[in-house]
Amino acid sequence: MGERRQHPSKRNASTTARTSSRQLRTPRTTPAAAPRPTTGRPKINTTKINKTKINKTKITKAKITKTGKARRHGVRKTLIVPLGSGTRRVRIIGIAMAIAISLCAGRLLQLQGFDSAAYGAIATASLTTTTPLLPARGEITGRDGTVLAGTQPAVDITADPTLTSQDCSETYVGDLCGLAQATKITQVIASHIKIDQPKTIATLMRHDTHFVYVAKKVPADVYTDIANQLDSDNLPGIYRENDPIRTYPNGPIASNIVGFVNGENEGRAGLEYSLNSSLAGVEGKESYESAPNGSKIPLGDSSITPAKNGTNYQLTIDPELQWMMQRRIDSQRARTGADWITAITMDVTTGEVLAMAQTPGYDSSDPGASKPSNLGDRAVSQAYEPGSVEKVLTSAALIDSGAANPETKVVVPPTIASGDGRIKDAEGHGTVHYTMRGIIANSSNIGTLMLTRQMDKTTLRNYLSSFGLGRTTGVELPGESAGSLPTADMKDYTRDQIAFGQGLSVTTLQEATAISAIVNGGIYHTPTVIKSASTADGTAVPIDRPAPRRVISAKTSAEVRDMMEAVVTHTAVSQKYLMLSHYRSGGKTGTAQRYDPKCGCYRGYVTSFVGFAPLDNPRLLTYVVVNNPKRGDSGTGTAGPVYRDIMQYALPRYGIVPDQKNKAWGARQMDRPLTW
Repeated sequence: MGERRQHPSKRNASTTARTSSRQLRTPRTTPAAAPRPTTGRPKINTTKINKTKINKTKITKAKITKTGKARRHGVRKTLIVPLGSGTRRVRIIGIAMAIAISLCAGRLLQLQGFDSAAYGAIATASLTTTTPLLPARGEITGRDGTVLAGTQPAVDITADPTLTSQDCSETYVGDLCGLAQATKITQVIASHIKIDQPKTIATLMRHDTHFVYVAKKVPADVYTDIANQLDSDNLPGIYRENDPIRTYPNGPIASNIVGFVNGENEGRAGLEYSLNSSLAGVEGKESYESAPNGSKIPLGDSSITPAKNGTNYQLTIDPELQWMMQRRIDSQRARTGADWITAITMDVTTGEVLAMAQTPGYDSSDPGASKPSNLGDRAVSQAYEPGSVEKVLTSAALIDSGAANPETKVVVPPTIASGDGRIKDAEGHGTVHYTMRGIIANSSNIGTLMLTRQMDKTTLRNYLSSFGLGRTTGVELPGESAGSLPTADMKDYTRDQIAFGQGLSVTTLQEATAISAIVNGGIYHTPTVIKSASTADGTAVPIDRPAPRRVISAKTSAEVRDMMEAVVTHTAVSQKYLMLSHYRSGGKTGTAQRYDPKCGCYRGYVTSFVGFAPLDNPRLLTYVVVNNPKRGDSGTGTAGPVYRDIMQYALPRYGIVPDQKNKAWGARQMDRPLTW
């Protein structure tokens, strides 16, 4: 068999491959391999191997089969991959490390150098707890110191559910995680206050918030007991927020004046509403460093801004007189079937309201139990046409302006034309010769309007305005109505109506204040229900009051009082229902057609009576208004008895000395005839 020859162009590569093999092989054309020596290794001519030129480049270009093995004429070759330069690798790694270190250093410089304050503040804030310090709401007391509205310390119980359900274990997983701990906490709370236990457990197991309310308005001493038991049982996550409870120890007494607050301790009626900002005080706060579980760090930074408690107010209201008045009008409403009744007792020398009640009313402790229409104060908000009580104001204007005097003689016909109709008196009569005193004593509408026609309309309106009609009185209570007073260019028939109390509207407080000014010597005092105010430490708070002003002369005042005495003495009926025992007094009845907004028409009556005592030196005035009585239609029978009972109680209570009854009482009125 002939020898296989290589292609000339491949000799060098073949030679190189054979030379780099670990063993030198003989050509296949050799008939037989040389016999191996029995011992030792065959000698290799290392000199020739070392001197053999090896073409490394050609080796790397050797064909490689899919199995990664280089084959050449059936000879297995080993693949040799050259390594990269070590110096280059070191340089690349060094550059990468330098970049990484530079980035870290830059970030560190940003955190520690430029943004250190901001991040410090963020860190501090995340570990700082701030809680509000609620001020104590100011007290409202009566003139004798009786608490009408006070504050009881209380708290809202709050919780962090991540702490009240942190006992998650293999026993309680999924939705039941934290059940055991939440249940224990709920049981402790339920042992002191009434709560919905299943709902509370579910609240304490919420995992989507760090704050929930558990119970509200819990007395402070009760919460202290709860907190102590939770601490002893090592049950964390329960906290508190101050939330004082507003209390009204006297229930419905003076509720129409005091008012009430809502669930957020915000005033919603009465003085609680109108004085809310000063009663509420100013909220403070407490800030302290806290641990992740919310507990206060004992030696951590803390600060307190104290709360400023609200202003305390002492009212002019006499709780005992208020209670008596309330019971009396309640019983009278039941007797007459009236829609509502209001009553006021004032000190005519100061404008202080000693009692002001309404029925139906409400209880400040439970306002939700009453109709919304009863939650205000009708004495200041309900306007009505006053009827013949207005004749007191008309007569004062007539006398003070010089248009008439108590002895002025008037021929009063049975009826008189006015506008498109005719005016008549409540009691039918023929032609009567009255003095002005007789007109007031007998409450003659015709006689009053005939006298009023002697005075121009502008003068009349100016007097009525000076008495406070057509505008609010300025009392401290909210929702006050101004009533209505026609302008000076009123129609003639409107002037006629105003003369005897129709065609205009007033409030109970407005009319009572006007008549107080007329009978007290002619001085108008702005009505008030606040006697004094003070801070929590007892420092007096000044109260801005309008200065008193004169509206009529003292002489006019005395003459009006004299005519009002005739009202309560001139008949046996008047003496029975209107005269006071042991005190000389004056008064005036009122009966007006009632405007009914439901039909837009006049239907029913508003009856009233106003009176004062003592006659010559007035001190107290009481005014009673009865709206739409179903049984009785005169001020004498419906309002007079209420007035009499209140005054008989109030006069001796305030130490007002009774008048000495003598023959002059009867003789005085006989010297002042009502007719001529």
